[in-house]
Amino acid sequence: MKWGKRLLPAVTAAGLLTVAIAAPSGASAPRAHASACVAATNIEAIVDDSGSMAFTDSGTLRVKGLKLLINTLSPATLLGAVEFGGNFFESSTPSADTVFTPEAVGPNGSAMGSALDAKIMADNGGTDYNAAFAQSDADNPNAQARIFLTDGGHDVGTYNNGHLTHRVPTYVIAFSPGVADAEAQARLQAIASETGGQFFPLSDATALQSVINNVGALLTCQTPPQAFTDQLRQISAVPGVVIHDPQLQEVQTWMRHATPYIMLVGFRWKNPTGSELIQSDLQGLFAGRMTPQQVGEDVTRGLATWFEPFRGQ
Repeated sequence: MKWGKRLLPAVTAAGLLTVAIAAPSGASAPRAHASACVAATNIEAIVDDSGSMAFTDSGTLRVKGLKLLINTLSPATLLGAVEFGGNFFESSTPSADTVFTPEAVGPNGSAMGSALDAKIMADNGGTDYNAAFAQSDADNPNAQARIFLTDGGHDVGTYNNGHLTHRVPTYVIAFSPGVADAEAQARLQAIASETGGQFFPLSDATALQSVINNVGALLTCQTPPQAFTDQLRQISAVPGVVIHDPQLQEVQTWMRHATPYIMLVGFRWKNPTGSELIQSDLQGLFAGRMTPQQVGEDVTRGLATWFEPFRGQ
């Protein structure tokens, strides 16, 4: 792509991925997630960093998604990454270059995240798939799977089917109107299906993190946790699950300031118990006689009669 191209409220004690991710479009079964699944131990990320990304992925969700991937892979898994685009001018940024070479994520995860922050800046020109696959092959010829992220169709010369030089499952994540035309869709579908990968067409960057998370689950023979949140509308305890439902997002915000265990085990050792206090005060809250802040203060004050850390709060 060319440049330019009601749940109950919680009460404080003191105060290139959807519910279902975009379905793969006609892709063949991925080798890494076949019936006898074998986890990939060497993965290469190919990341579009053309100038249009400044608009289509202004929040750098592709970077955030890859950081989640780094944090969820087993420590010994090798991961490499290249960025690609095209030249604004003949002597400017190369059409593709290394973000970081393949290394074990365990001891190198922090450095990988820093490299992504430093290199993925939407500072390339067009969208050059040839350069992308050539750089990937040069950096990581032993990769067992690839993740290909782009917001645009190939637009630098003729595409030479570089994905076939090193034919390993390629998981194509494409988003934005720049990949909505029939030619771009067909090419990206071919890259996925001809390598035994999958194609995830997205309308925009919103679901990038959840889709990358699901691709990571496929590559490591895990069950993607996203459906638990998306379909059952439950808060997942698994790191990296992105919540898209507005009501669940609100619940998640409440939970950041919630009072864990008040009605379970945390404050039931002496009287008045947390259960007694909050059950009475919640009636006042729902009847409109108390505010959430007043409930929090009253519970804290009651517990402070025997729980020393709360005294003076």
